[in-house]
Amino acid sequence: MTASKDLFQHHESFKVNAFHRRSFPPEVFHTFLDGLEKKSAGLLHIRSVGQSFEGRPIRLATIGNGKTTILLWSQMHGDESTATMAIADILQFLVQTHADEATHSLLSSLTLYILPILNPDGAARFQRRTAQGIDMNRDALTLCTPEAQILKRLQQELKPQFGFNLHDQELSTVGTTKELSAIALLAPAFDPQKSDNDVRIRAKHLAATFAEAIHHCVPGKVTRYDDTFEPRAFGDTMQKWGTSTVLVESGHALKDPEKQVIRRLNFVGIISSLFSIASGKYESADISLYDNLPLNGKRAYDVIIRNVKIDHGRGKSTQLDVGISYQVDTHSELPPRLVDMGDLHTFVGLKEIDGKGKTIPQSEPRLGMPFEWEKYVTSPA
Repeated sequence: MTASKDLFQHHESFKVNAFHRRSFPPEVFHTFLDGLEKKSAGLLHIRSVGQSFEGRPIRLATIGNGKTTILLWSQMHGDESTATMAIADILQFLVQTHADEATHSLLSSLTLYILPILNPDGAARFQRRTAQGIDMNRDALTLCTPEAQILKRLQQELKPQFGFNLHDQELSTVGTTKELSAIALLAPAFDPQKSDNDVRIRAKHLAATFAEAIHHCVPGKVTRYDDTFEPRAFGDTMQKWGTSTVLVESGHALKDPEKQVIRRLNFVGIISSLFSIASGKYESADISLYDNLPLNGKRAYDVIIRNVKIDHGRGKSTQLDVGISYQVDTHSELPPRLVDMGDLHTFVGLKEIDGKGKTIPQSEPRLGMPFEWEKYVTSPA
C-alpha cells in the first residue's frame, strides 16, 4: 500500500482515535507514544531529549535503521497540531505494516527521527508562542528558548539529509480563487537571493513529490508558501545547515473545524514522500510541479454574512456582505474581528450565513475591531 490514493482510502485503519480535537494535552500524546512503543517489539524507540522552559519533557521518536536520516518536527507553535495528529497515524501505520515488503524496505532504507510537540508549554495552553512569549520559529539564531536549543542540537548531532518542518497556516485560498488551500508547501530559501544549491534542489524535488501525492487525492487544493528569506526561521536555517527541508503548512477544508480532513492529507503526503525518498524516486520528481503551484491567496474569511442590512438611521440602509475573522496567523481570537464589508462575492467563508432580513445598526460594525455578530445573525447548525 504505497500509492497515495490507497493511503488516502485506508487512513481510517491507522487513525489514532485519541485525537478527535485539535487541542489536546501533551501528556495524551506521550501516553499514545508509550503504548505504541510497547506494542512495537523494539521497532519504535522513545527517549527524552530535554525539557521545555516550564520543565515539560520533549521526546524524540526513532524508527527505522537505514542510512538516510530524516528529521520531522511538529507543533513548534503550540496551537498548530494538525501534523502532530498525523504523526501519530504515521507511526501507527509503520508499526502495523512493518512486515509488509514496502514498509520493511522503507524502514531498512531510512532512519526517522520525529520530534512531535516541540513546544509542549504552548501546546498545554493551545497558544502559538512558548511559555517565554517567544515565537520559536524566529529563534533559530539567538536560541533564547530551550526548545530551539534542542532542535538545533539534534540537527547538529544527527545531521539529517532531509527535514519536514510541520505547521498550520492561516486561512488561505488557492491563488485568487475561492478554493481553500488544503496544504501549502515550501522549499525555504537559504539566502535573500533565493538561490538554488544541491540542498534546496533536493527539497524542491521532495516538495514536488508531496504535491503530486496530494493532487491525486484533492486536485487543485495545494499552494506554495511565500519563500521570502527569513534568517531567524528554522526552515531557512536548516536549509543553510545542509538539511534539505520542506515546510508543510496545514490549511483548511470546509466543514472541518478540527482539521481531520487536513490531518489525513498530511498522513498521505508525508508517507508518500518517505516512500519516495526510500526508493530514490523523489530525484526524478518534476520540480515544475512545485514551482508552478499557485501562491497562497487571501480570499477567505472565517465567517461571511451575506446580504445583511446596515441601518444608517434616518431611513437609510445598505445591503452588503460582512467578513469576520477569528484568526491572527493560526490561532483563534475571541471575540472575532470585523475585517471587511461590501461586495464579498469573490471571497469564501469557512462558514457562510444568509443575513437577508437581518439588520445591524451602523454604530456596531467597525473595521478591525471586535464584533459580536451572533447578536444579530444566528449561526446555522
